[in-house]
Amino acid sequence: METSGGKDVLSQPVRPWGLGGSDIGALLGLSPHRSPLDVWLDKVGAGSPMGLGIVRTQNELCEGPSQRYEPARTRQLNVGNVSRELSGGMHLRFGQHLEPFVAREYERLTGHVTQEHTATIRHPRHSHLFAHVDRLVSVAGAPVLDSSGLVCTDTLLECKTASAFSAAQWGREWSDQVPPAYLAQCIWYTTLTGCTTAHLAVLLGNSELRVYKVLHDPALGERLIGLALDFWDEHVMSAKPPTPRSRQEVERLFPKHVQGVSVCANAQTLRDLRRLRKIGSLTKRLERECDAIKDRLAVSMGEAERLTHGGKTLATWRACAPSQRLDLARLRRERPDITSSYALTSQASRRLVLATGDVHE
Repeated sequence: METSGGKDVLSQPVRPWGLGGSDIGALLGLSPHRSPLDVWLDKVGAGSPMGLGIVRTQNELCEGPSQRYEPARTRQLNVGNVSRELSGGMHLRFGQHLEPFVAREYERLTGHVTQEHTATIRHPRHSHLFAHVDRLVSVAGAPVLDSSGLVCTDTLLECKTASAFSAAQWGREWSDQVPPAYLAQCIWYTTLTGCTTAHLAVLLGNSELRVYKVLHDPALGERLIGLALDFWDEHVMSAKPPTPRSRQEVERLFPKHVQGVSVCANAQTLRDLRRLRKIGSLTKRLERECDAIKDRLAVSMGEAERLTHGGKTLATWRACAPSQRLDLARLRRERPDITSSYALTSQASRRLVLATGDVHE
């Protein structure tokens, strides 16, 4: 999970409008938590600047004139304090709380000194592309910013916390074997800061600190910039959503059907339908077989609580504790006034139902 600073983030301003390091992994389809559609809804949704009808030009996004892109001397703009995204719930707030601790442990382990960096760093030619790095690393006491406030260190630090169950996603220490979304984020940050190295300190399971090293890849960095620019122009500025990847995402875009509208199935859709029907038929046969086996097990157990073999419990069959339920039909019949007072209307979901009959090309 991405950490985001030890301060009270609820009291800080919201992040700027544009694409940042936490977005790039989602755009690549690498994030387990966000998809390209999530990013699009964040930028174009009802609560976003685009959703509020605010179309910002490059000049409005940028404080000061644009400069030619020089990776080693990236211009820093809009230097006021900004928070990371406030979405993500408890796990993100927990990561924010632990970031200073992870940074201190990194300093103790490496002997380096880190400096918190809350300023927004923008791409000098594309001011809607930005970075929020956790820390800048001072090696041997060297400064991390020059007199103009530009990043002059070669190394930045990202602080992460992760569950012990995700340890398999992390390789050997000081390698670049990190979850793909974090690798993309590090390359994004080195591209925008001009740093040559990103250190990633992760606290695994609140018990083990590991440090990883990601070297800047100029070619990959430029590809990420190109991807972000394409997404911004093709989807954000045009308010055209990216292609959804699941039924849930389709429902988020189209919660209701349009009466009378139909779409003609193509060859791939027809193949999917035939495969789905085949799998559905197989599933029903397997469910019937499972029920038959459970019946035989129940007959063999009779009134027994446990089924055992060699002193080990293979299965249990216990009566559940008595439960109470509301007789809603009777309540509606006898006290409609109470029913109507406490009734909640939920958004109806769309249900995919296959028609009967064979599917032909």
